[in-house]
Amino acid sequence: MTGNDNELWPRCLKENLVALGFDKPYFDAWSANDYNAYLDLERATAKPGDTEGDIKGRATLWMNRGTDLTSSMGDLWLHRDKGKDSLYWAETTGADPVFHPYEDRVMLAKPVTKWSRHDRNGKPLSWRTIHPVAKDYIVSMAAMFSVANEDMKVYLRAVVDGDDLSHWHSRAKWKTRLGEQKTLATSATLLELTLSNLMLSITETVKNANGQKVFKHLKNKEIHCSEPEMKAHLHELFVAQQGRCKITGLPMHLHGSDDCDSDMLVSPDRIDSSGHYAIGNMQLVCRFINFWKMAQDNNRFLELLELVAAKGLARCEILER
Repeated sequence: MTGNDNELWPRCLKENLVALGFDKPYFDAWSANDYNAYLDLERATAKPGDTEGDIKGRATLWMNRGTDLTSSMGDLWLHRDKGKDSLYWAETTGADPVFHPYEDRVMLAKPVTKWSRHDRNGKPLSWRTIHPVAKDYIVSMAAMFSVANEDMKVYLRAVVDGDDLSHWHSRAKWKTRLGEQKTLATSATLLELTLSNLMLSITETVKNANGQKVFKHLKNKEIHCSEPEMKAHLHELFVAQQGRCKITGLPMHLHGSDDCDSDMLVSPDRIDSSGHYAIGNMQLVCRFINFWKMAQDNNRFLELLELVAAKGLARCEILER
């Protein structure tokens, strides 16, 4: 696990690495596998009151941390930004370790899979949803530490996998630690979050477009079913469209997903723009398509897109000649 104060975290997140920083003399001793040289450095920087055992313990700990990190493969790594709610995870790959000097230090790093803020089922990983017993293991001011407890390793893996955690949460010790009459917060799945945002968009549009005059006369828009029915219908559409834009066939991005493109977000569109929000008159499209289409007739808009696509194809053929 990487701790709250890892100075290399921004780079790790950007480049998909897990890393430690060693002062140059310590790196030289570590890379030469010279424990005695590393120990001498620790002795030179020891604080008053440190025993020989304390110094040797630190030297052994950090020599091993460098080795464990750079030789890691298939291990699960977690990171929580200090003071923030998001929890990230990644797994080390079989790629070679990376060493990079910066300032008067050297970065020891191992490539990992893309850092993610969601479990494998797409549900956001949130610090407030982690059980206090697990938090006791996660919270650390160290740059890096390992979870020694095997049961906790299995639990944290289950958190990342999105598995049922009742096996742990039902234990008497865990219930006591949580406190009486308290429950853990839960995170909505990305699809649930997206559907809620779509309904908010629809209700706000209806509220602000009830035929009033502002600088121009706005078309009256209504929801011709209950809000729960419309939300369920949008879910059915997302499944039926297999998560793809009805007009372009492009994959739509869910709200809150990693690296989501705002132009590709799911957007609710009325097939007949002069009609209301009603079952049978709805389709899901990429947000940019909804912006482009505006109040255009659906069939006419498709014709215009086909013209643009044909023009682009013809231009490519000309350039290839």
